[in-house]
Amino acid sequence: MPDPSHAPSAVPASVTVCVTSCGRLDLLTHTLESFRRFNPGGAYILSEDSAQPNVVEAIRAAFPEIRVLAGGARLGLMASIDRLYSEVRTPYIFHLEDDWLFEGPVDWDGAIALLARRDDIANVSLRVFEEIKPKYRARSTPLAEHNRSFQIMKPNAHAEFFGWSPNPGLIRTSLYRQYAPFTRMNPDQMSALIKREGRVMAYLLPGVARHIGQGRNAPDPTIPPRPKSRPAKMLRALKKRLYYAGLRKQPY
Repeated sequence: MPDPSHAPSAVPASVTVCVTSCGRLDLLTHTLESFRRFNPGGAYILSEDSAQPNVVEAIRAAFPEIRVLAGGARLGLMASIDRLYSEVRTPYIFHLEDDWLFEGPVDWDGAIALLARRDDIANVSLRVFEEIKPKYRARSTPLAEHNRSFQIMKPNAHAEFFGWSPNPGLIRTSLYRQYAPFTRMNPDQMSALIKREGRVMAYLLPGVARHIGQGRNAPDPTIPPRPKSRPAKMLRALKKRLYYAGLRKQPY
């Protein structure tokens, strides 16, 4: 017998699905096919940041019903998000990266209701909660409302993470407008800022999206590559601590 929890759930008219993509057409195809299998309909905008005309044309050919934004140069994630979100006219944004596999429908009613009730929730994530490291999962608080279960991340769960995330999840469009442009910060900085100002992330359990982009990261031209050696990692961590202590102007 089919699992009723996996019955398709149409994307509401109040939501725009915003997709960030960067030259990984195979992963993008898996992402969109799995997401749309469980979440039919909806308005989509996609920002393709590979700056490769052949990739852009391939996406437009494969998904003619999706509005594709692209340009002649790489922007990086945050500028790509600005390009997307500035076009949104609905009250909510569902952010979708190009390397996720969906195993069920988004509980749209549950996610929207939580954002409507609690202004301190910035982002309702649909990532499978077990994919989060155990030490961070332990720094969360359970919440049960209207027959739904959430985990609310504590502000001290991490110095930067869990204020906002580009992982699959729902935010208010008004939250973006409050912090726009995102280009002024890297993703971790923006998450930390949102958290410092009193908002946190919630995970809607059990989650329906799993990450499939391991080892296929698209380098962001605005962020230095992560160091590989232990001394370089320690230096990077020290610089970030000094940054959040107000003793450096940049975290890297």
